[in-house]
Formats: sequence, structure tokens, C-alpha cells
Amino acid sequence: MHRVLECYDFAMPPETLGQQLQEMEEQQRIEQQLLNLVSVSALKKFLKTDLGVRLQEAAKREKLYREKPFVMGKPASEILEGSASEEMILIQGIIDVFFEEPDGIVLLDYKTDRVKSSRELAGRYHAQLELYQEAIERSTGKKVKERLLYSFCLGEVVSV
Repeated sequence: MHRVLECYDFAMPPETLGQQLQEMEEQQRIEQQLLNLVSVSALKKFLKTDLGVRLQEAAKREKLYREKPFVMGKPASEILEGSASEEMILIQGIIDVFFEEPDGIVLLDYKTDRVKSSRELAGRYHAQLELYQEAIERSTGKKVKERLLYSFCLGEVVSV
């Protein structure tokens, strides 16, 4: 699912999903074996959400950023519970997607975990999104106004 969303052209209408998937395979950006695992109905549902529309609008404005790697240092005392050490710990990761709207940045992470509730998902990824938010704010100098997860299992947007 992540690879498809990495290659998907959000500036295009959701109705082009089938055509885009075919082109991804033809251009060898995604293997057929991987495409067979993709839930097209789950993707369509996601693309038609308000969040999907916001992603499309951001892409049209060229304000959509995907698969952004980051590296940052943080004192151990901020990461390790009970630690008083100020030794720097290097953190690296890749942010699925973030996009700019006129009033701030929206951070989004796609999740395919099998979970029972949005609360469970938010609890599981709260710390990760805090780190992603800090990385974005440091690199862009702009504030993150929303931290969101999209659960393909639940078919819903989760605010964190």
C-alpha cells in the first residue's frame, strides 16, 4: 500500500486509480506481485475521504511532500525514560507524507496494522508522530497544525 501511495499522482482525480495502477506496473515502478496485494477498494475509499481531497488539492498546488527522510539529534533525557543524560541520540526515519495548507502543515502517516480501534492506533504511534512533527518543523521552519494517521484496516482518519 505504501509503495502505491508513494507513486500515486494525487493531482489526478480518484477515478484514475485503475489507470495509474496499470501504468505503475507497465513502467516497472511496482511489481505485479505487489499490486495483487493492494486493496483497490480500500484505496478508493481513502482517496474519496476529505483527507484524500485535501491531498489532491495540495498536490495541485505542489505542496505535497512524500517519503521525506530525516535525521536529527535529541538528548537521551528526552527519549529514554528515567535518563538524565544529555548525550545526543541520532534519530532517523522517513515521513510518509506531509502537505502544506495556507494555515499550516498537515502530517500524515499511512497504517496497515490490524487494530481494533482508532484509540489503539493513536496510542501506538503517538511518539512516532511527535518525532516526525519535530523533524518537519525543524526542517521547514513552519508549524505542524495536524498529525493524522490513516488506518486502512479501520478505513478512517485518526487524529493524534
